[in-house]
Amino acid sequence: MTTMPEGLNPEVRTREIVFEADVQGVTPFLKVATVSRGGAGHMTFVSDEGPNLGGLGSAPTPLMYFSAALAF
Repeated sequence: MTTMPEGLNPEVRTREIVFEADVQGVTPFLKVATVSRGGAGHMTFVSDEGPNLGGLGSAPTPLMYFSAALAF
């Protein structure tokens, strides 16, 4: 008998997905966020605004991350 991965089981009608984010401000526009799902799979993101908005331009802007998320 073949078992179906939980994510593909058609009998599962609802799911709860919870992400936790810990964000630290380095400068007024430079932020470092560590995100995890259920306490596992930690990923770290750095975001900054460009010099035209007062940032350092040292990392992608928040809107760049948002745009990439929509593309996925």
